[in-house]
Amino acid sequence: MSHASPASDQARFQKRAPAQISEIEGITEDIRTWADQCAIPARTINSVILMLDELLTNVVMHGYAEDDGGEMEVSLTLNANVIEACLRDSAPAFDPFSIAEPDTTLDIDERDIGGLGVHFVRKMADSFSYRRDGDINEVRFSKNFPA
Repeated sequence: MSHASPASDQARFQKRAPAQISEIEGITEDIRTWADQCAIPARTINSVILMLDELLTNVVMHGYAEDDGGEMEVSLTLNANVIEACLRDSAPAFDPFSIAEPDTTLDIDERDIGGLGVHFVRKMADSFSYRRDGDINEVRFSKNFPA
């Protein structure tokens, strides 16, 4: 027998949108509204939004190569003091965590372009993963905050 968690212990957010840069701001505004309703600390939701902004921008710019050809879906689950995020898209398979970490010891002019957004996610998230589910990319990360 399974037991449903009380509504106060778990809350969900989900939104699908065309994979376009112009859609990202609306997604983040909706996430802020949800976070306020759930009493998630501003510092925590700001971190989650920064990570999502980086990942969503990568999906649009690199995954779909700005061809307006797909959708992206963001879902968040609040379990006690952990936010679990899931980003799904149908762009070509790509594991963002497979790329080498940028050499942040180099002068900015000497660094390779790219990779910093994923680097931020690696450093800010408490966990992160990628999997290919059929023709869907699925990136997950979590962020803990004090109870």
